Amino acid sequence: MRTAVLAVAGALVFAATAAAQSKVAKSGTLEAKEANRHYQQGWDALHTEHWSEAVAEFQKTIEFDPEFNEAYYSLGRAHMGEHEFAKAIAAYLKCEALYRDEGGRHFSDALEAKRHLEDRILEVQTALNQVRTTGTQGTQTQQLRIRELQAKLTELRQAHDRSENVSVDTVVPFYVSMSLGAAYFRNNQWVEAEREYKTALDANSGSGETHNNLAVLYLVTDRPELAQNEIKAAEQTGYKVNPGLKEDVGKRVKGGS
Repeated sequence: MRTAVLAVAGALVFAATAAAQSKVAKSGTLEAKEANRHYQQGWDALHTEHWSEAVAEFQKTIEFDPEFNEAYYSLGRAHMGEHEFAKAIAAYLKCEALYRDEGGRHFSDALEAKRHLEDRILEVQTALNQVRTTGTQGTQTQQLRIRELQAKLTELRQAHDRSENVSVDTVVPFYVSMSLGAAYFRNNQWVEAEREYKTALDANSGSGETHNNLAVLYLVTDRPELAQNEIKAAEQTGYKVNPGLKEDVGKRVKGGS
């Protein structure tokens, strides 16, 4: 696990009481609150496949909070719905960059650091609430995403209650790299897609959907044996692989058409 330090000029001393923690999710700057409002509206549009409306809402989210990681991920999802794969790639890349740079921020004083952490807590809590209320939360990928968001929320709350410098995880969530891989795949960029799928598996090898997607990529690029291995890996996680994919890969391995 890669971690980095949020450097603060001065001590960060916050009350570590249950009452204080319960207020954290409701706190945040006015900009962050407005960003979260548009974020939720964006997902409401996404669920009904109103792609252009979703794009507009996520762009408004980013205008209010340019460092809202999950807003760029969500914008990528909306662009995928529009089949605007190059735009989706750009959004996912920005999301990855924000996650990687998360630990390198420097703050002038404790108050600035506190506000930043409270904004991030609000963002992650909003994203977590959105995943929990969606109708597809029973899928393996959604369950894994919930766990990762829960872990991030816990990490941020703990950082909020620590003093002086705080360490944060800078690993890009698997679902971001997996989605970027899918965007590259749809844009016929096979090398980049393979790289991102493997990055996603490095972050979370239990993602059956990523193993499945990599199997499809290996099949398309005429590597059926590797595709078969990824299908087995996907099924070992409990992921249900499409029977048609298994049949196609089996035929290619045996030398069929």
